[in-house]
Amino acid sequence: MAKRDDFSAPVIRTIAQRAGYRCSNQTCLCPTIGPDGADESASIGVAAHITAAAEGGPRYDSTLTAEERAAAENGIWLCQTCSRLIDVDVTSHSIDQLREWKTLAEMRAYLGIRGFAIVVSRSFQKLEDKMPSLVAEMRGDIASAPFTREFIIGSKNWSYNGDPENPIFQYYFVDHDNLKPMLKVMQNYDAINDTTYNNVDRFEFTEEFAEYLLLPV
Repeated sequence: MAKRDDFSAPVIRTIAQRAGYRCSNQTCLCPTIGPDGADESASIGVAAHITAAAEGGPRYDSTLTAEERAAAENGIWLCQTCSRLIDVDVTSHSIDQLREWKTLAEMRAYLGIRGFAIVVSRSFQKLEDKMPSLVAEMRGDIASAPFTREFIIGSKNWSYNGDPENPIFQYYFVDHDNLKPMLKVMQNYDAINDTTYNNVDRFEFTEEFAEYLLLPV
């Protein structure tokens, strides 16, 4: 078994405190500590490694020393759900993105205790640069049905019986490689919201993204 360069207890405490004990995922930000049902506290926070603690792990960087892997700079504070997510969906959670989350989380905590707030604004043009064919298809759909906001994803062989009074768009795996990871990135950009139910992968454009798609090209 490869040797792990885990965080020490003081480092874990530093990572948590610098994030204000909130999940650093910018679409989550949930509190990770609070009172339990008795007289103690309960925590759902995890000090996750940005680059893996051992060879073979997610985003492992062989150029780092053991001390650098176990340092607070290589840690990000997340809730348990988001900690699991970044390691099972590595494609959508790069080192650069996690470092951006960490920076924003610490900025938010710094400003928060001083009575200020931070609002993140992302460029939809940058999003379009990452997935031009998918955004182009969405732009065409919105242009043809400007009041439709919902869409589903799936296979062209599947049959979906929706509400004929409320039409929705459809996007297919065969047309877009890595469709699910791309939609996760779109969620990170606040372009879409996940509205999945009844085992159907269903999403909704945010109004800001819909307005972007309707702008003249």
